[in-house]
Amino acid sequence: MREIFTDKNFIEGKILVAVKIIFIAALVVFFLPLIVLPFFNHACTDDYFCGVHLNELGIGKYQEYIYTECGGRFAATYIGSLFTENNFLYSHYYLHSLLLLMFNSLSVFFLFSVVNKYLLKDTFTKKMLATLSLVYLALTICSYPEPSTFLFWFSSAITYHLPVILVQLEVALLILLYHTQKTYIEIICSILVALLMFFINGFNELFITVQFLLLAAMFYFGVHKKVSKAYLILLIILFISSAIIVIAAPGNQVRAGRIVPKGIVLGVIAVFYQAAETIFAIFRNPFFWLTALLAFLYGNKSKKNFATSTWHKKTTAKKWLLPLIVTGFLLGSIAIAVTGLKGGVIPDRYLNGVAYFIVMLLLMFAFFIGTALDINLKSLHLSTQRKSILVHSLLVVALLCNSYVIDAYKSIISAPLYSSIIAEREVALEDAYIKKAPAVVKDYAVSLQEHLDKNYSGSTKTLYEAVQQKPSMLFFEDDLATDYSIDILKRFYKIDSIVVIRK
Repeated sequence: MREIFTDKNFIEGKILVAVKIIFIAALVVFFLPLIVLPFFNHACTDDYFCGVHLNELGIGKYQEYIYTECGGRFAATYIGSLFTENNFLYSHYYLHSLLLLMFNSLSVFFLFSVVNKYLLKDTFTKKMLATLSLVYLALTICSYPEPSTFLFWFSSAITYHLPVILVQLEVALLILLYHTQKTYIEIICSILVALLMFFINGFNELFITVQFLLLAAMFYFGVHKKVSKAYLILLIILFISSAIIVIAAPGNQVRAGRIVPKGIVLGVIAVFYQAAETIFAIFRNPFFWLTALLAFLYGNKSKKNFATSTWHKKTTAKKWLLPLIVTGFLLGSIAIAVTGLKGGVIPDRYLNGVAYFIVMLLLMFAFFIGTALDINLKSLHLSTQRKSILVHSLLVVALLCNSYVIDAYKSIISAPLYSSIIAEREVALEDAYIKKAPAVVKDYAVSLQEHLDKNYSGSTKTLYEAVQQKPSMLFFEDDLATDYSIDILKRFYKIDSIVVIRK
């Protein structure tokens, strides 16, 4: 019997090793498109808008122009300016996607490490935390209503992706500030939290809502008792002042003047419709349900580690609190944007940010439900190895069996042709500037057909149809589609006229 038992453990060990290798391969398959696709990405009208005015006005006057004519998102405007200065963005358009992906991974890892050490008080190794960080990052990517604008379009990524990274850093620093006993760490955390409290609000109105929740959490969980009253007052002043700078910007009124009011009824419908769209983007994905189940099971298994912790007692004491926060944040954050558009439907790039935080809150909710219920899972008779095999196997399925993977690899197939067409257009515009002559360019449909006839006429029907699809993961907006976008191109490339050859 002992030999049979030993053989079973040996076989299970081999299976576990194989499953872990497959899991690592699944992570590679999942994240590979996010590393490859940026190199086929190109700027579009809004990106050139920044370059045009930055070149004409300079970095200081550009901030003033945006603030008075377009809106008050001072942090997004300033960071975008730094990246665009001297036209750096246009020759390194791949870089922002890679940097944001890397920084997001690091911020999630830092947050998980702090939570593990001070709140969960568990024994997760750095390797396990790194794995959890990648899984969580993959989950959020699968939950965006419009991944292209969150990951690849520079103007949108700076406005929504970068502040998400900074909020995660801010949360980790607040936890560290509350628990650390080292004076120098407390000083560093205090300075960084104050800077982030002011700066994050300047990216988008959504993050004013997020930081308001963080301030409320500081009071609810007693973090404010750890800091001086003067510092707390400073944080509140920084929050309010930066929020006022964003909301009271003259550019908001200018932009609002171009919007036709839709009415209260349509506005309410828009709020609930887009809340449903956000929830659907999350709930349609089995990946979310699996991770929610894992969060629930972990909370149930490990509740003794933090059963006496203040943060756990305060959260579970009011069982209605988290559902109220999830619902309130979902509707409130969307309602703010809909109000700004006078009852209109907001773009999906805004919903990406909402979805990110809803996923985080829902996983917390699943975790706390797990800690509140008393379930005996020992009846399943699963050894540690078998549990690990089961979890890794399910994660492999979740990573590979979702619409993101399909769209990502379809985009890899069609991205080279798309990139060639846009690159040829850019060369034609640059040549027109050098020759001081009108630029003669072909619209996307004409260029596409020429490339298909020249390079893919002998291909299989499947490949022929695949390569002509616009890569859905890359944000595509044809700069020759409107008079406004053509005018932006003329000003950016400093040419007098553009002649567009159309079908």
